[in-house]
Amino acid sequence: MLFARLSLPVIVLATVVSLTSAQEQCTPGGNCQLPNCRCWSDFSSPGGFDIDDVPQAILLTFEYAINDANFNYYLKLFEGFTNPNNCPAAGTFFPQVNFTDFGDVKQLYDLGHEIGVTSVDGTVPATREDWIIGLAAVRDQIEISGVSRWDVVGVRAPNLRPGGTDEFTALATDGFEYDASCTSSAYGLMWPYTYDFPTGTPRCDNGATPDQAFPAKWQYIVSDLEFRGSKCATPSGCPGVATQEDVLELFSGSFLQHYEDRKTPFMVVISPDWLAVPYRLDGTREFLQFVRDNFEDTWILSVSQSLEWVKYPVPNSETDSFEPWSC
Repeated sequence: MLFARLSLPVIVLATVVSLTSAQEQCTPGGNCQLPNCRCWSDFSSPGGFDIDDVPQAILLTFEYAINDANFNYYLKLFEGFTNPNNCPAAGTFFPQVNFTDFGDVKQLYDLGHEIGVTSVDGTVPATREDWIIGLAAVRDQIEISGVSRWDVVGVRAPNLRPGGTDEFTALATDGFEYDASCTSSAYGLMWPYTYDFPTGTPRCDNGATPDQAFPAKWQYIVSDLEFRGSKCATPSGCPGVATQEDVLELFSGSFLQHYEDRKTPFMVVISPDWLAVPYRLDGTREFLQFVRDNFEDTWILSVSQSLEWVKYPVPNSETDSFEPWSC
C-alpha cells in the first residue's frame, strides 16, 4: 500500500539539556569515553588500534520513497555481495512516508538492511515541533509494517540539510541514536562523534549544527566524493561521470582516501535516480566487486553496525566473530 498523506497530531515537548556540558571542552579518555561518548577532536581510531588492526567500513545509504520504481534496483545492487564473515552486505535506508510501499521496506529489513527515518514528505521540517512529530510518525509507520521500532535508530535529514538543535531535540525525544546528514568539507575524514560537548564541533556545510549538549547522540559526517578535481556530497552531484568506468573511478578513488588515511567510515549517499541508469548501477556494483577482490579487511555495513564497532571496537583479528556483524 502506498501512502501519499499522513495527518499528524501536534505534540509540544520541552527538552532539558546540560548547560555545563554545552560549555565544557571535550577531553578524549577523560570526561568523554566509549561506548557513549566520543570527542569530535579525537583523531585516534576507536580502541586506539594501529591502522592495520582497524576494519574499513563502507556505508551505502539511501533515502526518500521506496516503491516499485526503485525497489528492484536496490535488490540488484546488493545481489551476491557478502562480507568477510560470509554474511550478506548491508545498507541503510531512510524512507519517507509519502509514496513509500512499506511492504518493500519490510522486505529490505528482512534481508538484513537497516531502516532509519527521514521526514514524512522528503522536505526539511520547519520547526522543532515538526521535527519531533515527523520523525516519530515515520518510525510509527515503519513499525506498523513489521519492523521493530527498537531497530530504527538513525535519522537522515532531507537534502543533507540537518536541523541542528531542533533535529537533535527530536532524536533525544524519541530515542534515536544518530544523524547521518552533516556534510563538512573542512572535516571530511572523521570518526563519528557525540554531542556531549558541542563546543567547537564541526559546522555542517548545509543546514544547522547543534549548539546544545545531547549526550550519547552521534553524528556521522558525510565526506566529499572526489572526481577529477571536483568535489561533491553525492555521486549524482559529481559532474562528468558519464560511463561505468567513471563510476568505478569515482567510488574507488574516494574510498582509497579513507582506506589509506585512518580508515574512517566511507559513507555514500545514493539517490533513487542514480541506480536507475544502467551504467551507474553496473559501475557501483563493479566498485563493490573491486573492494571484495582486493580488501579483506573491508566490510559493507549498515550505519548502526558501524556504530556498534565504534562503541565497542575489536581488532581485525576478531571481526569475524563480532556479534553485531553476524547473521
